[in-house]
Amino acid sequence: MNIIEKAFQFALEKHEGQYRKGTMIPYITHPFAVAMILKHHRYPDEVVAAGLLHDTLEDTQTTEQELLDFGPYVLELVQAATEPDKSLPWEQRKLWTIADLPKKSPDQLAVIVADKLHNIRSIQSDIEEVGEAVWSRFNRGKRSQSWYYMNILKALEPFRKEVPLIRNLDNEVKRIFIGTGKLTNGKIDLLFEAVYHISEATEDSLRKENMDGFAWEVKEGAEVLYQKGDFEPLRPLMDDLTARGIQFEMNSDGSFLLLAFCHELQYRLGWSPDELYRHFKRNLSKL
Repeated sequence: MNIIEKAFQFALEKHEGQYRKGTMIPYITHPFAVAMILKHHRYPDEVVAAGLLHDTLEDTQTTEQELLDFGPYVLELVQAATEPDKSLPWEQRKLWTIADLPKKSPDQLAVIVADKLHNIRSIQSDIEEVGEAVWSRFNRGKRSQSWYYMNILKALEPFRKEVPLIRNLDNEVKRIFIGTGKLTNGKIDLLFEAVYHISEATEDSLRKENMDGFAWEVKEGAEVLYQKGDFEPLRPLMDDLTARGIQFEMNSDGSFLLLAFCHELQYRLGWSPDELYRHFKRNLSKL
């Protein structure tokens, strides 16, 4: 057997009895799909083999010594795609993953991105079959998943030329969580028109961009904060914008709603304070 056939047989044995989250689909379909993505993009056999094996350390009883049978480079690629401690809270594990991405080599990133890409495609397929109920299968729902994937895209941005797969991931992540594969300034400006009230004209424009669902999700998230009446989560955002010269009337419900909307938008899109300020300032006249 060549290394790909050997890796497939190994992964098939190790993932026996495992299924994709919330389904009866055998788990092996996922590493097989990851490997096929890598093969399609003409990665070397060792990288394709790592795609087949990428979850064995994390989700089975496989040892590093066993993976050495495939060579030290394959082991290194699998290690790079493995979360260090699955007992940690979800947020802590995902923050580690995001922070660690810039340290990876192009081949390591290729395996990681192919993994994320197939996950996103699987989610899209499930949405088409069962709708938004798909998010109940995850440890964290759509809002947190949006934060995670958007921050992954930000961490991967410097590597787009070296790892062309990132462009595919970028497009498909944004289509799932925002509704559009490319978030231009014009589309962001349209979202800011939804801060206080979504008029029929604004909703029509959002619908044409397939962003009406996202706009309503952001607005509903802001309303939750507003209804709770807890300003503390918004204070860092207000302090940052105030330090940049933006003034708020804190005896006004409008200011609370505006900050809550921006807070929700920033979280879901993974924006830095600089990015939020840039878009906020451009839309200041309508706010």
